[in-house]
Amino acid sequence: TAMFPGLVRESFGDLNADLDVGGSWETPLIGGTLRLSNAGAYLPAAGIRLKDIQVAARLEKNLIRIDSYRAVSGTGHIEGTALLTMAGWRLTGYQGTVRGENFQTVFSPELRMLSTPDLSFEGTPEKLKLRGELRLPELHIRGGRSNAAVAPSPDVIRVGRVAPVKSGSPMALDVSVRVVLGERVFVKAGGIDAQLDGAVQLSFSSLQRITSSGQLRVVKGHYRTYGVDLEIVRGRLFFAGGPIDRPTLDVLALRTIGEVRAGVLVSGTLKRPITKLYSEPAMPDVDVLSYVVLGHPIGSNGDQAGLVAQAAGALLTSGQAATLQEQLRTRLGLSTLEIRGGVGGSTSRMGYKPLQVTAPGSIPTTQESGITETVLTVGKYLTPELYISYGKSLFTGSNLFRLRWDISKRWQIETEAGSESGADLFYKFEFK
Repeated sequence: TAMFPGLVRESFGDLNADLDVGGSWETPLIGGTLRLSNAGAYLPAAGIRLKDIQVAARLEKNLIRIDSYRAVSGTGHIEGTALLTMAGWRLTGYQGTVRGENFQTVFSPELRMLSTPDLSFEGTPEKLKLRGELRLPELHIRGGRSNAAVAPSPDVIRVGRVAPVKSGSPMALDVSVRVVLGERVFVKAGGIDAQLDGAVQLSFSSLQRITSSGQLRVVKGHYRTYGVDLEIVRGRLFFAGGPIDRPTLDVLALRTIGEVRAGVLVSGTLKRPITKLYSEPAMPDVDVLSYVVLGHPIGSNGDQAGLVAQAAGALLTSGQAATLQEQLRTRLGLSTLEIRGGVGGSTSRMGYKPLQVTAPGSIPTTQESGITETVLTVGKYLTPELYISYGKSLFTGSNLFRLRWDISKRWQIETEAGSESGADLFYKFEFK
């Protein structure tokens, strides 16, 4: 524990040494044996407790031969051998093996992992070479739906901040390891609940440049969005020798209603996914998304239209969402249809104020308060001079009616009814 503060806690064990010491302090000659038994420790970072640690080593002048080592974690274990080369008190080289079965590597609420390694390593204090295979017979990844902001590019420099000095890795790496997923690999995070399998070859010379080749596949799973479970009927991630965080996606998630199957098809890369709507039989996008969210074609209900429009904004790109919302507006015979947050995004014009809906006694939606409100607004011109609109908060249920009447080319009256009611009279004039 004293040798590895913060990394190891509650360490214990029996150490037996039978040593012959000769030479000088600068160039010691040490022979004999070391044996560690009945040892254990707790690794807080991994959440695991090592038990029954056994080490048997021989010291031969400038060599330390670890004939065997073994440790138990969970119901599994790791074991191996190693050879250390010394120059005085300084380590100059090492080599060894790591093998095991169902070794509990990580145990936390977010990540639980068992490992079956078959690895060999060698190197110096300046460089590590690692080869072999790492099987993961059991892996459970759990997490909530991420609401994190998009991280800035690594080369962004903020005004007034000193750029951090880049520090190199403590040692050079030469790693090529095949990672194989077992039969009990599950991911439950971000609305995804899926079982995975496959294998990936990882190669890297630094932790910032990990490349990969191979394929991961969704055996079975669901994606939950807007209270609806979409079955992942096809899910594959292809790694073609590029960065590990840029696999190519091929995912098809569908909802089945009678003879209709509707869902989303995702391609592109993990950082830049391309989402398209998919259906069997083929139908307009607005109906596809309506089947996904509502389970039936779009009707004239404004609340349902709001859910479909909101889903379009969440699942599709901004351009695709705008096109679909325009199709939805046309289908419903409306003059306006929009989903917007209460902060920003409004286009003001004379006599048409940005619509904000707040519950009685609640804090108004402002940028200063940091509170955003998603509002559905539908509107229609009953005559060229008379316009009526209805806005509803998709979170609080508060609503607001607005009526605008163009009395003449210059005069306009607008009334509102909701948690706050009122009327405005506008006079328009132009500068030339």
